[in-house]
Amino acid sequence: MKRPLLAFLALTGLLASANAQEDIDAKAREAAAEKARARHVSDSTDGKWIKSGVFNINMTQVNLTNWAAGGFSSVSGLAMFNGTANWKKGRKAWDNSLILAFGGQHIHDGTDPQKTDDRIELNTKYGYELHKAWYLAAVFQFKTQFTEGFNPEGFRISNLMAPAYTLAGLGFDYKPSDKFTLFVSPVTARLVIVNDETLWYGSTDPELRVYGVKNGETTALELGGYARLQYTTQLAENITFMTRADAFSNYLRNPENIDVTWETLFTFKVNSWFAATLNTVLLYDHDTKFLRFDDANQPYLGPATQFKESLGIGLTFKI
Repeated sequence: MKRPLLAFLALTGLLASANAQEDIDAKAREAAAEKARARHVSDSTDGKWIKSGVFNINMTQVNLTNWAAGGFSSVSGLAMFNGTANWKKGRKAWDNSLILAFGGQHIHDGTDPQKTDDRIELNTKYGYELHKAWYLAAVFQFKTQFTEGFNPEGFRISNLMAPAYTLAGLGFDYKPSDKFTLFVSPVTARLVIVNDETLWYGSTDPELRVYGVKNGETTALELGGYARLQYTTQLAENITFMTRADAFSNYLRNPENIDVTWETLFTFKVNSWFAATLNTVLLYDHDTKFLRFDDANQPYLGPATQFKESLGIGLTFKI
């Protein structure tokens, strides 16, 4: 009785060992195949440009005739483009992004058309991988707008290249995946440009600054620290989320006043050509002044937090 039992136990052990070895071999083959697929994808994109872009057009039109509830006929629209072009070869990487937006509305009450959005922003970053996800990188940024802008009182407060911001810095970029990147530069140069002298409204005060540029001048050079964060993810099959934030501190003048830009973008895709977008932008720049009132209701010019939110539903084209 013992011998058959021992033989059965031995056979069971051999079968279990064989099955275990087969499982190990299968997992090893699967892991090798996965590495080969990843290597194939990496090889197929190495040294090639990966481009993407989304162009949105949103329109609203209202026509009123003998409308007892009141109101005005109006037409409004917004066009926005978000595009990227990224390149990677070996330990070198080059990331580029372009943001263009312009929107306006016209209310048929005798007033002039009004601008609701206006933006030009170019970002480029070139890096060399030092260790794993850490890169030594250089960054360049340019920001301005297409045309002039007015405050509610009708005074011109901005224009093309007034202001414009050109930034260049060298630092370290942490990029563990295509979804997340964090760039930090302890030494960054920023040039502020204001080429529209009417924004000073004839003032002769030499200390008066508009967007940080002194009266009588067209540029102001700043030197400081800069950080930029960006995160993109797919929240659901038809929902994409992107957020990015910039921070800059000018060492040469009031370094405690940090300029901040924080943007979020949700894209809700209905089909290949129709989508809804929700975009928010929060800004703080100590050199951007607004008409404000103190506790005694006396007017003065001072900085304030800026916030913009836009919700659009319309045509979407992928490039």
